[in-house]
Amino acid sequence: MEIREIEAFLAVARELHFGRAAADLGISTPRVSQAVRALERRVGALLFERTSRRVRLTPLGERLEDELRPAYDRMERALREAQRSVRPGVLRVGVATSLPEGVPDRPIRAFERAHPQCAVVRSAHPNTDPVRWRGDWPVDLFIGWLPADPSLIRDLGVRVGPALLRDERVVLVAAGHPLARRAVVDAEELVAYDVLYPSRMPERIADLWIPRTTPSGVPLRRVARHASASIEEAIILVGEGDVVHLTVASLHLDDPHVVTVPVYGLPPMICAPVWPAGARNPMIQEFVRVAAETAWHEPTTR
Repeated sequence: MEIREIEAFLAVARELHFGRAAADLGISTPRVSQAVRALERRVGALLFERTSRRVRLTPLGERLEDELRPAYDRMERALREAQRSVRPGVLRVGVATSLPEGVPDRPIRAFERAHPQCAVVRSAHPNTDPVRWRGDWPVDLFIGWLPADPSLIRDLGVRVGPALLRDERVVLVAAGHPLARRAVVDAEELVAYDVLYPSRMPERIADLWIPRTTPSGVPLRRVARHASASIEEAIILVGEGDVVHLTVASLHLDDPHVVTVPVYGLPPMICAPVWPAGARNPMIQEFVRVAAETAWHEPTTR
């Protein structure tokens, strides 16, 4: 029996959805379907009842899952222990350039204390890079800003860890901008200004960071000016005075030409680890576990 057939069967049994199972495994939906059909041929009976609306286990499928899942979990644990015993681990951690320095430092240092045998290799990337990486990630996991509801991005084939930080939205404006001296800005007021838009991201994903409309439904004037999608470039573009940028309150600024003003009416963002659903590095789950214990429970202050 092929291990891929077992993995596909257990993933579909868990998700009761072939597409989500494929995303979890980091392979295509047709490959999951083929693996399940191959296992059904070996068994000689259907393991799932499939209709256009739902997927559910047959009684035989339920019995097989009950038998296979504990055995598979034991095999996975044994493999992880064997890997740890023969070589030190390496965990490549990507960090969004727009994060406050202490946010990734806390979980990384806590992980290094808990797992001194595992080397952490850290690198910095624009927050939008994981969307571009898709199936070819240069890191094992990435710590960055996500929508407050992370389920909105899980169809990208990623897993999302617990929120390390929740942060309110602010608008980045030039120091001489009409909004610069305001104590707070209502999101409805943003319709009067050009809002910087991350043009390198798929539109349906970019919409989660920079909404199409205000809370009342009035369209925002979103403009694509980015060449690199980095926060450093956004600061330069805003400093030129003709665009504003929606970001988070904890953004560290070291530029007298720009300021941030709190925005009322938009949901907060979360900072969380995210990694490919099919990733096999056992240190990812260990990092996520440790990171959850170091999370901030209140927003950071500027």
